[in-house]
Amino acid sequence: MGERWWRPTTLAAVAGATLMVVSFCLDAGAATAGVQKSSAQGPLPTLPTLPSPSLTVSLPPVRPPKVTLPPIKPPTVKPPAIPSSTASTRPTASPATVPPTAGKLPRVGVSAPPSNDGPVVGPGSALALIAGDPGADLYPQPPVDAALTPQARQVAALSDVEHRIQYLENILARTRDDLAGLQRGPDPVLHLLTSLTAGGDADASPFAVSDSADVVDTPTGRAVALSGAITSGQAELVRRRTEEARLRQEISRRVRAVPAVTAPARTVTTSGEGRLGRPLSGRLTSRYGTRFDPYYHVWQLHAGVDLAASIGTPIHAAADGRVSRAGWYGGYGNYTCIDHGRADGQRLSTCYGHQSKLMVAPGQRIRAGQVIGLVGSTGASTGPHLHFEVRLGGRPVDPLPWI
Repeated sequence: MGERWWRPTTLAAVAGATLMVVSFCLDAGAATAGVQKSSAQGPLPTLPTLPSPSLTVSLPPVRPPKVTLPPIKPPTVKPPAIPSSTASTRPTASPATVPPTAGKLPRVGVSAPPSNDGPVVGPGSALALIAGDPGADLYPQPPVDAALTPQARQVAALSDVEHRIQYLENILARTRDDLAGLQRGPDPVLHLLTSLTAGGDADASPFAVSDSADVVDTPTGRAVALSGAITSGQAELVRRRTEEARLRQEISRRVRAVPAVTAPARTVTTSGEGRLGRPLSGRLTSRYGTRFDPYYHVWQLHAGVDLAASIGTPIHAAADGRVSRAGWYGGYGNYTCIDHGRADGQRLSTCYGHQSKLMVAPGQRIRAGQVIGLVGSTGASTGPHLHFEVRLGGRPVDPLPWI
């Protein structure tokens, strides 16, 4: 009984081991056959080695964004760019073609002006003329002599500077109007940028405009361009006015040193203690220089001084001389000019505008203090007064040092 129990167990173990050995041999034979078959067909291709993926990620350092405005250039429409020049030349313009009826007519009782002596520019026509040429003369100007002497060249330089000032003032007035129209809009960025670009040196502004830059055609871009133009124009205007003051002082200093107003081969008699006599005793109401013209409402060179007087007040010749012009002369109305010989190396003349009546004729010899006409308000005038000029070589200078 003790020997029976292990026999079935032993037989089962032997049978299991035998099955395992047989199965292993069959698997090994199949593997050997597969290898031999593959060898007969050729070696297996070599697969490329793939890189191991990296889990490390490098990010660039984070910097605050830099905000820059796009480049802006001035608009191609008005205002025209203010040209810079080292030697300014006097702008020229053709005489106005508005008939005399477009401006102020002579008062009743005054002889009608000659139709061929220059019409008065009307205020409406003046605005159009200045829009095309901000340096244009709205008042006719007599011919000038060649500037051959140092004194004449200095007076010619003063004339050029004064007309450049007129040009800049008209350009700046128009540009400010255009900028004010834009600033009436609700754009807050526009107001910020125009406030940043107002004043100071245009070259030092971070919003300085390049002529070759692409324009951003927006209200903000136009406002920045206009602000830059105003800054540039104001800077040049300051320089030009300083230059004007220097030239006027030098010319006036020389005038005071002139011993007398001389004519060929004799001395010209003057009335009063000055180089020239005072044409009347009226109050000075407007000085010589560039001003906002009260008749045309644009900037013009005021080529003389205004002396207030009632209509019909007698006008006296400032010195001996010969009448070179007497008649209607555009915005000057009834206008008389008298040549007095030479002074300070140049031809000296005095001129009298806006008269109600002319009492001399061209070519007539005149004595100092002689009545040559009566005060009026003809031409481009806003009220009765005498417009009195002193000219050297045909170019206007400040009359006050002479009288």
